Amino acid sequence: MNINKQLKDIKLQNKLKLLLLLSFTNLYLSYANPAESLYTHRLNLDKESITNQQNRKITGKIVDSNGEAIIGANIIVKESNNGTVTDINGEFAIENINDNDIIQISYIGYIKQEIKLQSKSHYEIKLISDNQNLEEVVVVGYGTQRKKELTGSVTSLKSDEIIKIATNSFTNSLQGKIPGVQISQSSGAPGAGSSVRIRGVGTTGANEPLYVIDGLPIGGSNMSISGSSDNISGLSIVNPNDIESIEVLKDAAAAAIYGARAANGVILITTKRGSEGLAKINYNSYIALEELWKKPDFLNAREFATLANELFANSNMEANPEFSNPESLGKGTDWIDAIFQTGFTQNHDLSVSGGTKNTKASLSLGYLDQDGTMIETWYKRYTGRLTLDLVANNYLKFGSSLAFTNTQAKGQRNNELRVGIFNLAQQMYPNLGINDVIDGSTAYYTSQADNPVLRAKSIDNRMENLRLYGNSFAELEIFKGLKLRSTIGLDSYNTKNTSWEPKVQRGHYRNLQARLTDQNNRGFNWVLENTLSYSGVFDKHRISALVGQTAQKNRQDYLSSVGKEYINETIQVIDGSKSSERTTSGTKSEYTLASYLGRINYSLNDRYLFSLSIRRDGSSNFGPNNKWGVFPSTSIGWNISEEEFMKNLKFIYSLKLRGSWGQLGNDNIGAFGYYSTVRIGNNADNYILGKNQGLITGASILRPGNPDLKWEASEQLNIGMDASFFNGKLTANVDYYVKETKDMLISLPVSFEAGFQSAPSINGGSISNKGLELTMGFREKIGDLNWSISGNLSSVSNKVTSLGIGLPITGSSVSSYISLPATYTEVGEEVGYFKGYIVDGIYQSDSDVDLEFQPNAKAGDFKFRDINNDGVLTDEDKTKIGSPWPNFTYGANIDLEYKGFDFNLSITGVSGNDIFNANKINTYPMKYFGGSGVVNASKNILNRWTPGSGRNEIPRLIYNDANGNYGNSSTFYVEDGSFMRIRNITLGYTIPKNIITTQIVTSCRLYISVQNLFTFTNYSGFDPEVSSSNPINSGIDDGVYPVPRTFLAGINLSF
Repeated sequence: MNINKQLKDIKLQNKLKLLLLLSFTNLYLSYANPAESLYTHRLNLDKESITNQQNRKITGKIVDSNGEAIIGANIIVKESNNGTVTDINGEFAIENINDNDIIQISYIGYIKQEIKLQSKSHYEIKLISDNQNLEEVVVVGYGTQRKKELTGSVTSLKSDEIIKIATNSFTNSLQGKIPGVQISQSSGAPGAGSSVRIRGVGTTGANEPLYVIDGLPIGGSNMSISGSSDNISGLSIVNPNDIESIEVLKDAAAAAIYGARAANGVILITTKRGSEGLAKINYNSYIALEELWKKPDFLNAREFATLANELFANSNMEANPEFSNPESLGKGTDWIDAIFQTGFTQNHDLSVSGGTKNTKASLSLGYLDQDGTMIETWYKRYTGRLTLDLVANNYLKFGSSLAFTNTQAKGQRNNELRVGIFNLAQQMYPNLGINDVIDGSTAYYTSQADNPVLRAKSIDNRMENLRLYGNSFAELEIFKGLKLRSTIGLDSYNTKNTSWEPKVQRGHYRNLQARLTDQNNRGFNWVLENTLSYSGVFDKHRISALVGQTAQKNRQDYLSSVGKEYINETIQVIDGSKSSERTTSGTKSEYTLASYLGRINYSLNDRYLFSLSIRRDGSSNFGPNNKWGVFPSTSIGWNISEEEFMKNLKFIYSLKLRGSWGQLGNDNIGAFGYYSTVRIGNNADNYILGKNQGLITGASILRPGNPDLKWEASEQLNIGMDASFFNGKLTANVDYYVKETKDMLISLPVSFEAGFQSAPSINGGSISNKGLELTMGFREKIGDLNWSISGNLSSVSNKVTSLGIGLPITGSSVSSYISLPATYTEVGEEVGYFKGYIVDGIYQSDSDVDLEFQPNAKAGDFKFRDINNDGVLTDEDKTKIGSPWPNFTYGANIDLEYKGFDFNLSITGVSGNDIFNANKINTYPMKYFGGSGVVNASKNILNRWTPGSGRNEIPRLIYNDANGNYGNSSTFYVEDGSFMRIRNITLGYTIPKNIITTQIVTSCRLYISVQNLFTFTNYSGFDPEVSSSNPINSGIDDGVYPVPRTFLAGINLSF
């Protein structure tokens, strides 16, 4: 019975779908609308009517190119569940075969085949080895290269790997997937960026890598929100769904083509473009709920009153009468709950691509709306990208891309005393309600501390960024293999920041003048590149070469205006403020780079590989005596698996050894550092001269210039191995590297007699990094189950080998109200290690106290160790007490696919690092350091020392900390920062095509996901993922916006 033929001429009106329910035959109907498009509806045929069509049986044998049986190959009848696998002899048998069926044969490491069945019943099938992994093309600087010929250390991630984790920033998708790259979320604020560090700490300054989007260098620095502690990722301009691939260039051989900007590594981002064929439409959407993965516990009202009374008694202070009956206060207000919420996120992406052989185009649009877990914080992003590729003839082609991004955000100050929302919530009295008014005559309440909830709702800190960037190229193939390419790229951005704080008086907190800050930052960047490349194969010789010239210029203007004292606070513009209370300031800067570059790659018989590259950069950041720098690199490789003596080792699929050496630079040392800066008109510089004793405007040198200023140089050596086994099922990559930074920028100390405020910067420091990277992966297919597992492990150590004049660099104080520098950088040690006193427990009685060593100590105070045994507690007793740098970073990924279901598990972690928990300053002493009074504290202080308790970790409660229990940097603050985090779990299901009732939708995938589900750590703070863009102050937790746990559901549609 031919259902299709009998129903072919059925006509539909108004495009309504016809459904015939034939209950006695359970038919599935298929019909076509000749005037429109094909529609398909399934009708179940009675099993007896088709039995005769499904009684065929076929047998066969599957072998490789050498005629050897392939065990476990998959054979399946196309568009059905009828299938089997080959046995130990490579043989198979399938029953219930129809005429004209197509069988599909697949096995890992071999090219998938389809065979249309004929009348014969036995088939001998030979599978061809799939060398796709070896022939894969990888994007490198100014071109592409076969993965088989790579001699540098490059990690490549494709689109499907990037979008496995639904996130608003592609850097979050890279966590735990690239060895040697440590990525830490600096904050859980909406739209917040990540800290990306490739192969350790190369300098005490900027360590961020160079980002190149479709050949256009883009700054990855975060964008600040005025009046807020939050930063927005500078890489948020890239929608993760627009990315085709990401390549991370880690060693000198791979990155030297970028010269003076490549010392910290290079990340190449290639976006999707149009392809030949009918228009393809993709729609991706998800919604998400975010919550705190860990909630810190603070004293409730009863506990707070009890401990406050103890503090008053220990300090001989008058008790607060409101705390006379703690039991009557109950639990009170949970201020952490009051400032945090369940955040909601929605994301929508739509893309269209297609074209002809000569014209291809793509268009993508994106919208993201994210509410933070902290109240009154949010982030919005609108993105658009358009690409066009034209082939004029056999020799000439053009291409262009244009991207637009609009980001908007609202943020809050988090950790500052008096005004930080998070800090205020930690310290606010739990016996106060959210809307309670504090009696100004009550001296026991915190001085100048504001209500965190009301403050968050009254302060308005906003940022909006508009960015337009793109490039266009023309490429002429002069003759086969020789191509001339010219590219121009443009990047324009405008960032506006506003911060409004009204005039308020809430209890002891007073802001007597309404204040508006209005900041505008505008920049324009252009890049011009011309390259001539050649690629050719001559018998056993493969040669590619590149020469080029580039020029780049960036101009940036900054203007800031502040207005105070508003009569009408509804008019929130600078002109609405009192004219005498307005101030304006601004800056202008320019950066110019001119370069010449060259590279040659040579391969002999695909076995012996050689590469040489060189770049000459002239940067406006360099002094006039060192305006140009030269950055060479060379590398070699040996594909051992191509040798004849390896042919009998059939389990080795590929094996390559490689080594590289090169010199890179870092010109991100600030603009115009070689110029002297002069101050004019300051009262301290003016002087009186002449008979009339007139006041003369004076000038003074703030900082003398250094005409010898130049780039920070990085010399790198890399030895690596790439291997795969068992037809590519098992892969392994190993790299060992030595990275020596020389001529690091440092500031000289300055004496008062010098006559200027700060010393010139010089190139005088050096740092050594040594590291090992290991990646392994395995993939297999068992019947309908495809599974893979991969993992990577990295270890890196750094040591300061020179600081010019040898004086250590001290980090900034970790608290605004306690002079507590915790980090030091000095020769022989790591960058920014923690330094302080070692705590040897707590004095259990006054008789135990050594009053000569610690004259202010009493029972319940810390006992500090006498390092130099001189009997006097001084700075000489401070020693190394920890390091923010991990011994290991690691990541693991598991992927499963089974009959339309897909599953992903991603794990990341670090081990061996320490965290300086500076937030203890705010949450342990019960003393308000922003003024007077007591504050709430962590529940951990319930385990404080009390007489007779014998406790040895948390000191006694005392208002005046004469012993410096909290006022000194010590091991009390240093904790193990190791953690393992289940970064992502995703379960998806792709609906089979035979269930989808319309051809309009070609694919539909539904998925659910949870991110940051569990974190395993011994760290007592809010979140162990503590990072900083400044390596000198890294690893310090002063109470940051925590990274949330996210529950997510989404859909992927293709049309």
